[in-house]
Amino acid sequence: MNQIVFGARNLYDKARKMVGDPYLLGFYLNTYVFSRYKEPRVTSYVVSYPKCGRTWSRTTLRRYLALSGVAGSFDRDGNFVRRPGSGFLKFDEDQGAWIPAPLRIDQLRFNARKYRGKRVCFIARHPGDVLVSSWYHLTYRERIYTKGLSEFIREKLVGIEKVIAFMNMWMENREVPEAFHLATYEQLREDPVAGFSAMFAFVGVPMDSELLKTAIDDTSFKKMKEMELHKELVEPWMRIGAEKTDRAMKVRKGKVGGYKDELSKEDVDFLHQTIAAKLHPALPYGRQAASTAP
Repeated sequence: MNQIVFGARNLYDKARKMVGDPYLLGFYLNTYVFSRYKEPRVTSYVVSYPKCGRTWSRTTLRRYLALSGVAGSFDRDGNFVRRPGSGFLKFDEDQGAWIPAPLRIDQLRFNARKYRGKRVCFIARHPGDVLVSSWYHLTYRERIYTKGLSEFIREKLVGIEKVIAFMNMWMENREVPEAFHLATYEQLREDPVAGFSAMFAFVGVPMDSELLKTAIDDTSFKKMKEMELHKELVEPWMRIGAEKTDRAMKVRKGKVGGYKDELSKEDVDFLHQTIAAKLHPALPYGRQAASTAP
């Protein structure tokens, strides 16, 4: 799939959704047009490739702030957190965004000017799980991709090479920001209290462990699915897809290592070999892949 085809299908998908819900027109314009030209003073970022846990992190922080009464509020399109006297925190896909179409690998450029002097938390996830979740999203939720999962992981525009290139770009430039914190989806799932406490404290949010535990419980995958089904969150990307099935949901499984259940042995071996050969050593997944290689 090339950028033109992806962009055309993406535009059609968004237009179809706006016909069914006119509210989305203003939301999309604010998120993808106006906010790019009027971005507030951002001092901290939470960055990840799509499908790495950024939505879960943002929803948990939103709930924590509501419970704690900590000075700060979500603003604009839901990706900005206002912190009086401390600028804004932004949840960002950086150059991994799919709207209007993904960048090609040769178009990826690290924006040192944007991130120099800022605090950046980068969330990584095993590329295999990223790809499976991306395929479900782009196939059943957005109706952009039409081929199988085996073909998807080999696509230059959104497949394993792109995921690795994005993660490598960040690992190679992690010294540019004033401070850099690496979080992994797997760590967040294994011990969400420790993971989110470290992440939120890093970006300047005062922590109360008991309130954080409550916030994490309130944003469990089961409860987030219920919120998505009942349209309790304003963001359009947190509304169930047109197919209205589990495979079309934003919150689908969240399983660590689930890619092994979805892919053939040949495809798993292909991913492991590519990850072991090309992924930056600062991330643990290359070592894991090498240890399981035939």
